[in-house]
Amino acid sequence: MSNSVVKVELIKAIKELEASGDIVVVSPIENAVANKLFNTVQNVSPNMLSENEFRGILNALNAHKLGFGLGEEDFQTVVGLTKEELDLAVKKLKVTE
Repeated sequence: MSNSVVKVELIKAIKELEASGDIVVVSPIENAVANKLFNTVQNVSPNMLSENEFRGILNALNAHKLGFGLGEEDFQTVVGLTKEELDLAVKKLKVTE
């Protein structure tokens, strides 16, 4: 199973901080700091999705823009959000390219 998007970004951020000299990681275990931070984040925001799974969910959330499907009233009843509210929620979800 591939790493979650959150874990990949944590590893990237820690490596950037090390490269800039802002932090020094002395653990002999690769990604020990990222793993600890990731486990802590999981306690409040469980995100075990791989990048492909995350992208698939984003694509599904954006499917309503294709112009067919539920009317506005039915859409809000089924999804729980208006199309505009869903668009705003989708924009909060980011996938690195």
